[in-house]
Amino acid sequence: MTGLTLASLYDTIHTLERVIGSFPVLIIATDRVGRIVMTTQHTRDVLDLSEVELLDKPIGAIVPGITVKISGDAQEPEIAIGANRRRALRRDASAFPVDIQASAHRLGDDVICVFALLDATDRLQADRVARDSRALLDAILSGMPALVSAKTPDGTYEFINAYQGDVFGIDPGEAVGKSAADLLGDEAGRPIDTADRRIATGAAVSQLGSEKLIDADGRTRTFMTTRAAMHDAKGQVQRVLTVGIDVTHATAAEERLERLSLLDEMTGLPNRGALQQILSAQIRAARRDGRRVGVVLLGVTNLSDIADELGQIVRDSVVRHLAIRLGGLVPESCVLSKFDDTTFALVVPNLDDAKAFEGEAARLVARGSRPLTTAGATVTARCRAGLAVYPDTGADAETLLHAAHHGLRVQSRAPVSPVARGNRDIDSYFEARREAAKTLWRDLEHDRLHLRLRPLRALTDHRLTGFQACLFDSLDRPLIGAPGSERAQDPALSAAAESLSVDLCERLLRDACHLAAGWKQPSPIRVPLAPDLLMQPELIDIVSDLLERSRLPADDLELSIDEATVAADPDASADVLTALDGLGVRLTLTGFGAGGNPMLALARQPFRHLVLSARTLGPLDETVAATIAFAQALGRTVGADGVQTAEELAFLQGCGCTVASGPIFGQPLDPAAAQALDTGPTDLAIRRA
Repeated sequence: MTGLTLASLYDTIHTLERVIGSFPVLIIATDRVGRIVMTTQHTRDVLDLSEVELLDKPIGAIVPGITVKISGDAQEPEIAIGANRRRALRRDASAFPVDIQASAHRLGDDVICVFALLDATDRLQADRVARDSRALLDAILSGMPALVSAKTPDGTYEFINAYQGDVFGIDPGEAVGKSAADLLGDEAGRPIDTADRRIATGAAVSQLGSEKLIDADGRTRTFMTTRAAMHDAKGQVQRVLTVGIDVTHATAAEERLERLSLLDEMTGLPNRGALQQILSAQIRAARRDGRRVGVVLLGVTNLSDIADELGQIVRDSVVRHLAIRLGGLVPESCVLSKFDDTTFALVVPNLDDAKAFEGEAARLVARGSRPLTTAGATVTARCRAGLAVYPDTGADAETLLHAAHHGLRVQSRAPVSPVARGNRDIDSYFEARREAAKTLWRDLEHDRLHLRLRPLRALTDHRLTGFQACLFDSLDRPLIGAPGSERAQDPALSAAAESLSVDLCERLLRDACHLAAGWKQPSPIRVPLAPDLLMQPELIDIVSDLLERSRLPADDLELSIDEATVAADPDASADVLTALDGLGVRLTLTGFGAGGNPMLALARQPFRHLVLSARTLGPLDETVAATIAFAQALGRTVGADGVQTAEELAFLQGCGCTVASGPIFGQPLDPAAAQALDTGPTDLAIRRA
């Protein structure tokens, strides 16, 4: 642009402005010493300065630090401005980054300088974001607890993260350009290189699987590894990316859980779940080969008495010793397992004669009932057995186990229930159970179940402190909430109620909440939770929704959980109890002292109140008093359920118990009669009968 005139310069700059339009380019023309002589409208808008304000202003006032130096001959002048990245200033002195291009042109006998300033704000922001993203990615890859690496198609590492370096004792920088075999040795590294090569050559698109690797300390660790190829625009593999998550502890835990899911933790024998699998397999083989299979359920009837008299430790020791004794008595072809807390099971394949089978079961009962010495005490476990035979008694594992269990329950004097009796009784028992379940379900659907309320009274002056909710069927037989001695004695009805326990308990909980919310004189209501409902994932939502719908204050709802339920699965129970406590409801532990919940665990559990079981009230001695005192030392109040005599009441009062219920205070009442009760102190003599 030599031989430039001022008019042509003006036309050129404004033509350029029209062409460039809204592009972020600022055009400034200066004389040879850097005084501004011309600008574009876009420049003036960005700088927030008028044309008059810019004329004769040194370029250094707009772009601090820039100086103009002209060199070369007069025909082809050259300009030097120093650094090309500068910061430009607006009227308000705010700065923004610019990239500068400058050129000098002859204008008659003088020189004119033209500056093009490109606003670099967006580009620098993008560069900063990209730079920060790369730094963040590097930090994540280096710090995340996973093996992260990238390999080139030739099988050498392009990158490994710091975690992988720590695991294998490798410097990440030194790993670049080497294979896994180079770093870990042929035995450990060659399988890794082979797997990576399959991805790099396209033999596999990706790969997921577990790998056992030896770390720098010589320990075997398990990693869940994912390999995938990264392709370029032409579809060629650029690198192989590998991510490995350390699942060593999780795998060990899963293996332990798998073992525990099939083994009884106390005895090491197969548990009920494993028993059903084993028995089903034996039945399939027997059906194919035309054989018979026998089942013996051997129950220990006095374990609760042993626990009451000698303690839970001795009781558990008796169970373990019996497992060892019985294991030495059964043939290798038979399978000994644990059916439930008080019952062992024996599967006898290739059964020939039912009478001989009964005789063998009788001998097993006799040997199991011999005295044994454990924990410094000589104990006699009273055993009896129920029998079932495939295909005589039933055609599947569940039917056989129910039949044997039924025989165990219905026979009382004979040590062994004959198979023949089991055959005659089992059909009628199951039919009665099915009919009872149908009746209960119809009662549930047609709202024919009844809510009854058992008074809870203070032991100091017998004033009313609340109610225990109980559920009765359409024939007024107790289903939920009554002490064991008052529940229906019909085994079929009990089994049917147990099978519907979740639905029945939900119904009781709903009715109790709505009833208590409508009372003119607020009174806490205690609702027992069935074991199966306690472990339902939606329990917390059910309780929360009922409190919201009924508008019952959370502190007026008391949920009672049996100690045996908590002791059966302490970890799962702890999560549920914590969530229920978070809702603000009261939590009460029933069956205290008889369910096997460790005393020290009470300190971590959110129970406010503990209720002694009727079974614990059997021998009123120093052991019961010490149990109560221990709970009180942990800050818990203690009460009792099923109190029947004045002697029991006096003992509980002497031990500092606070609340009790039971026949001595009267039978469960309908809601109207319960509301009519006097809430003040009551003379117990009136209710003694």
